Amino acid sequence: MIKTDTSVVIGNLHMKNPVMPASGTYDYNENNPGLFSMSDLGAIMLKTVHHDIRPGNKSPRIAETSAGMLNAVGIPSIGIHAFIEGKYLEKKYRSLGAPVIVSVSGGTPEALRTCCEMLDDSEDIAAIELNLSCPNVGTGLQLSSDKKLLHDCVTEARKGTRHTLIAKHSPNVTNIAKMVKISEDAGADAVTVANTYMGMVIDIKAKKPFLGNKQGGLSGPAIKPLTLYKVFQAYEAVSIPVIGCGGIMCAEDAIEYILAGASAVQVGAANFVDPMVMPKVIRGIEAYMEKNQFPDIASFRGLAHQM
Repeated sequence: MIKTDTSVVIGNLHMKNPVMPASGTYDYNENNPGLFSMSDLGAIMLKTVHHDIRPGNKSPRIAETSAGMLNAVGIPSIGIHAFIEGKYLEKKYRSLGAPVIVSVSGGTPEALRTCCEMLDDSEDIAAIELNLSCPNVGTGLQLSSDKKLLHDCVTEARKGTRHTLIAKHSPNVTNIAKMVKISEDAGADAVTVANTYMGMVIDIKAKKPFLGNKQGGLSGPAIKPLTLYKVFQAYEAVSIPVIGCGGIMCAEDAIEYILAGASAVQVGAANFVDPMVMPKVIRGIEAYMEKNQFPDIASFRGLAHQM
């Protein structure tokens, strides 16, 4: 048996292992307190905080599918000003024992910069993730689907913070490699690939879309092969770390992402099925490393590219 090191460094973010939840998919303080220690995780990812106060979309907001779920929650938020003034980081997350990543969103590059500036003095966070998949107020485009908007968003956010900056990308693009390269060139320390895929469920009795927002974002096991390929492409396009996110239901899924080039992974829909899934993924990665004599994550990250 060899001693394995599961730690990962992304910018100034130091993680004891490569596993964290995707934004908005794990409630640390109300629904799942005490199930396992948050210090077991590589990092804690918070639900997205929007620049503005947002009520979110009208219900229904979630629909099950045959191999996943659609969500159209709409980023309900108290807004960045209330988030800072309410001292939510100090009250809820300071004592959990893992690095905290705050996910932020906004309708314009300037709004994202403001969010980053307001968080910049906080010693309670280790990184900021830009949720670039929300619709842009001015054009209706997703911020990570338009090349100029994407560049402007990351550039402005970079000006606003000294913290590690992660750009979370939409998969709803024709060429993910070009888009993640734009984020790297604009100053991102890492990219998350990817958010959800646009989809729809129709109520055949009511003869209309089921979700209140009509369309929503598909997550769950159905999207894993699609996102895995995008992570594979992103790894070849950038020199900064890639974080894999999409359909991870078990340790084997996470290991596939690392072999494709991911430095870390985010677990999303699986948390709704099994709130203990993240510790299981961590133990499974450790067991795989021991079995294959991999001393650290870097020793098998991206091995799928050696063809």
